[in-house]
Order: sequence, then C-alpha cells, then structure tokens
Amino acid sequence: MSQEKWNFPDSDRYSQAAENLRVHKELYARPWPQSAPRGQAVQEFTIRPLGYPLFVLGLGNGTQRPVLLLLVQNLLSLLNIGLVLRWWTWWARPSISEWSLALGIILTFPAQLIYANAVMSEALLQTVVLAMTAGSYLFIKTGSKRYLVGVAGALVAALLLKPVFYPLTIGLVGVGGLLAWRRQQISLALIGMMPLVVVVTYMEWNRQRTGYFHFSSIAEINLLHYNAAGVVRQIDGPMAEEKWVAAVLREANTQPDFASRQQLIQARAGAVLWEHPVVYARQHLQGMVTFFLDPGRFDVSEFAGLAPPKGGGLLTQTRAGGLLRAVSRLPLGLLATLSLVFLTNVARLLLAVCGLWQLKNSGPAQRYGGWIVVGLLLYVAFLTGPLGAARFLVPVWPLLLGLALVGLHWGNSIKREEGGASR
Repeated sequence: MSQEKWNFPDSDRYSQAAENLRVHKELYARPWPQSAPRGQAVQEFTIRPLGYPLFVLGLGNGTQRPVLLLLVQNLLSLLNIGLVLRWWTWWARPSISEWSLALGIILTFPAQLIYANAVMSEALLQTVVLAMTAGSYLFIKTGSKRYLVGVAGALVAALLLKPVFYPLTIGLVGVGGLLAWRRQQISLALIGMMPLVVVVTYMEWNRQRTGYFHFSSIAEINLLHYNAAGVVRQIDGPMAEEKWVAAVLREANTQPDFASRQQLIQARAGAVLWEHPVVYARQHLQGMVTFFLDPGRFDVSEFAGLAPPKGGGLLTQTRAGGLLRAVSRLPLGLLATLSLVFLTNVARLLLAVCGLWQLKNSGPAQRYGGWIVVGLLLYVAFLTGPLGAARFLVPVWPLLLGLALVGLHWGNSIKREEGGASR
C-alpha cells in the first residue's frame, strides 16, 4: 500500500466521484469544473454508476489512503471464497487431496487478490453476485417470495456497481411475469419489475443532469473505442483505427448537446459493425474466450508496477498478429507466472464443464442452480464482449470456482442431494 498499488487506472474516477459527492453533492468522475461541463466532459456525470463511489465515500473517501476500504474488500473476498468452499463441502465432503487441488485452483487466480487490494468495484460486486445467485437457488428450492425479493435487491445493487448488469432487469421482468402467471400471484410480477423501475428512474435522473436519457456513458465509450475501433484495426490497421476514432470524436464534439453527441457516436460505430458483421462476430467471440482464459497480464503488471509491453496489451497484439513477439518480450518471471495461470484457467474451465454435468445427478434446486450459474457466466462474458479480460471475470469468478470444485468429483456418484447425503 505504501507504493499505492491500490491505485489502478480507473481508481481515480471512483475516488474523484466520491469526493464530488462529499463536497458538491454531485456524481462526477473528474475534478469539479469551474463552469458547466460541455461536450465530452458531460460523460463524466454518468461514466461511473452511483454504487461504488458511495461505498468509497462511506469507508472514508478513497482520495486518501483507503486502509478501511481495502480491509473491508479483503474480508469480502475471503468471505466469498469461504462461502463457495462451504457449499462445496456440503455437496461433496472433499478428501485431503481434493482440498489440495482446490487450494491450487484458488491461488492461481491472482486477480482475486489484486482487485481486493485496489480501489475498484470488483470485490464488492462479487459479493453482490453471490448473494443474487444464492437467492435464486433458495427461491428455486423453497418457492418463498422473500428470496425473489432478495434476488431483485441484489440485482439493483449489482447494476448500481457495474452497468453490465442493468440489461438483466428485462430478464427478471420476464421471470416474474411467468411465475405470476403460473402461480396466479401478481406480487411475483411486481417483484420482478422492481429493478427495472430503479433503472428507469436512474436513467431519468441522468437525463435531468445531462439532457440524455441513458444509464451510463461507458456504453458509447466502449462501443467507439473497443467494439467499432477493433473492427477498423483488424481491417485497415492501427493507424487507420486512430484516425477513424479521432475523426468520430471531432464530429461528435461539434454537436449542439450531449444527447446528439452520443447518438452520433452510436450511429458511426454502429455503421462499422453492420458493415463488417463477420469481423465483429469473430472479435466478440475472441473476447468471450479471453474472458475465461486471460491470465491477467494487465492486472499483474499494474499491481507489480511493471511497464506494459511495447505495442499495447497482449489482446491488442493478438488481434494484430503479434502475440508471440509480445510474449517473447515479457520478463521471464512474469511469463512463467502468466503461463501457470493460463494453464490453470484452461483446467478450471474444463472442470467447470464437468461440474455442470455432475450437477445433473443432484436434486432439482442444485441442477437448476447450476444452469443459473452458467447463465450468469455467459451473460457477463457476452455483454463484456471484445473487452473480455480477467478483471471482468472477477465478479463472477466464485461461480466458476464452484462449478470447477464440483468437477473435481468427476465420475464420483457420492454427493449430497437436497435432503442430505446420499451415502
């Protein structure tokens, strides 16, 4: 902490947003301007949702050394892993050798440690996602409405921490409506609509502050700088990518208001994606695979204070066809670490597939719970798309860990059912 390893590239925006909430009662992720923000600066009102800045503010404001914040995040990280291990021991009663393998699986995911010790929302979001998953499982098992309320509440917390979760509100509306129809209980539909009401209210609040009805400006940022720009890079090269992004930004910044600016970015980036759907689909799929397998070069380098590879990150250079050259330039110790993590990621993913297969022989709640876990993993991977990296896996990593631990029992028919052990 003395070297401020907690301060990642996005940390300053969270800290500044917390500071502006404290001083100016405004959610704004850059130093508070002397005059009203215009053009691109307006995006800082909504680039970070409200949840994590409030968390930072509540634990002492991360603009100073965030000792309490990092302590709480480390405790949450340990709690999250502990809950997964507790469920695993209830399900399987593991042997000493399986415990050793489990420890290896956990220790070879450095992002879990890194993001618990950074001013970043991943550790807190991880806890919320686990709560949402546990609530879903308990609702399936018991049918009690209070657990569905818990799921809705956890989803609200999740979307206020990371925008990637707000589209999931549509899914919960559908689930609530279906349950209400099957059980003839309108209250279930109302519970399912709760998160969507929060989203619409939040978007209206953003409209009042920016003139644009939206949830977060990060959507247009990613669409321009990663989704569409990645396609341009693959077709015409990095120089063309830089020129295209700069040209779109110049045109966008001449628009009369923020709403027109964002809509222009959507139009220009969308046109590129529609013109090259196959290229983008390949890029998107590559990002989803990377989401599960990325060894976290960026995370480890940032935390250890290492310089980034020349020519950009490993994913960027992979798309440019220079992965082997980039890997060969890495320090030997870092290369060995990343290789070990990558191989473990592959093994963990294979074990998770085996674990899902194993759960089909368990009781209905665990079987359906397994599919909920897979659904959440694929949902986040799909929504993350070309940005896929270890950092974005962290919030749902305990779910993948749980499936992988179940997979350690491949071929073993001794497991706990819904009412107790099947020994």
